[in-house]
Amino acid sequence: MSVTETGRRAHGVNVISRRAILDAGMRHPDAESALTAWYKAARQARWESLHEVQAVLPFTDQVECCLVFNVCGNKYRLICRVSYANPWTNGTLWVKHFLTHAEYDKQKWKKDCLKGRARPERRAAQVR
Repeated sequence: MSVTETGRRAHGVNVISRRAILDAGMRHPDAESALTAWYKAARQARWESLHEVQAVLPFTDQVECCLVFNVCGNKYRLICRVSYANPWTNGTLWVKHFLTHAEYDKQKWKKDCLKGRARPERRAAQVR
């Protein structure tokens, strides 16, 4: 990974963790290519707001401190806790859940997106 003239890392958003994305693709082979494309888009981006995310991935919503990405149209939801880019970092996405639409509708995932919760764990999140 290279460093730019300003000292900022040359890659985009830090995604924690790639393993969670790969595991989701293995469990849902029909979503594997879409998840790979999502990962590449995130790693090349530097997002400071939801508006900037939606310019690249238009079917994205924000719920409290999480971004909800539609994957494979309306079939799956990828839910990530977000820390937007600032002058010191390019931002971070913590992968919290990869759900079918039916699982998403149960709304059990929302507890991981409450603004008052402490910072996400430093270890890689296990996608449920």
